Amino acid sequence: MIGLITMVPCSGKKVTTLKPTGFDQSKTITIEKGDLKAIFIDNTGTPPVHRPGYNGITELYHSHQDSTVFKPSIAGFNLEHIFSGDSLIQFFEPRLNPMTLCRKSEYEVLLYQEATPVSGVESLTEFRLVEPCYIDVTFRCILHNTQYFSHGYAGFFWASYINNTEDSNIYFKGITEGSTSKKWITAFSEVHGTKSTHKGINDNYDLYFAPGFEAKLPKNYSEYRFSEPYYYGRFHNMVLAYLFKSSETIRLAQSPTGGGGNGYPAWDFQYIVPNPKIGKVYSFRARMIYKPFVGNKDISEEYEKYIKKNRRQKIQMFSRNKKVS
Repeated sequence: MIGLITMVPCSGKKVTTLKPTGFDQSKTITIEKGDLKAIFIDNTGTPPVHRPGYNGITELYHSHQDSTVFKPSIAGFNLEHIFSGDSLIQFFEPRLNPMTLCRKSEYEVLLYQEATPVSGVESLTEFRLVEPCYIDVTFRCILHNTQYFSHGYAGFFWASYINNTEDSNIYFKGITEGSTSKKWITAFSEVHGTKSTHKGINDNYDLYFAPGFEAKLPKNYSEYRFSEPYYYGRFHNMVLAYLFKSSETIRLAQSPTGGGGNGYPAWDFQYIVPNPKIGKVYSFRARMIYKPFVGNKDISEEYEKYIKKNRRQKIQMFSRNKKVS
């Protein structure tokens, strides 16, 4: 089963967990559906190819491109950091603590991490392949540490390390600071940690970062603001796009050399939870697209299709709940 498991220890106080039960664990799981082949991994590493610590999707293939878009030694949709603005006692905390991977169904996998020792975050990521070229992702987390998130927010950072591309830019619709004219923006960070994070037009959170905060990308902002929560990058003849629901506080990020040098960029994003509460479940949904590149209009149409899909699901869920009540 999967979902919230409520336990009542001797004290009588209820404790909620996201831990999935009843599934066999694996180091790696390969799933093929439609045009995609994805290899998922926990964070233990598979020598000599895959380094320990990196998690998520280690390789992603499409029938129209024989190269994996993600660098095999590292990963894509890889949970890197949990932060609240103070110095990171454990740099790359999600990498350093065990994760478990299991197959939920023929086309779904679960990546779970127990509450980490410093931030006390428990998380569950669900990946589902959808024909012909999509991976739908649901991330859930519970904050268990009452002391760690003392600056009014919880931050999560994901990186996707690209496997040698001629174009290190990311592309999104938005504005330049001081302008109200929306357009497609080509964003490039010349140096790792410079103009690396792009906020949404309605994101007015002024997050605290301690002097010397170790993770450079989240604290350095560009002059751009995205108007709709999606972006893409180009990989040879392909496009890799990330779509998010508009109700979530997402920040886009990038590094020109995060994957190991020029031509190996990192196309990243952050999830920000304002005023987090201990013990509450927080979540976001996203869709990855990997397919031959057509153009900007095609990506916008994919986003509209994704949003309509989420609206239909919400209406259907509301209708079912109404009938039950």
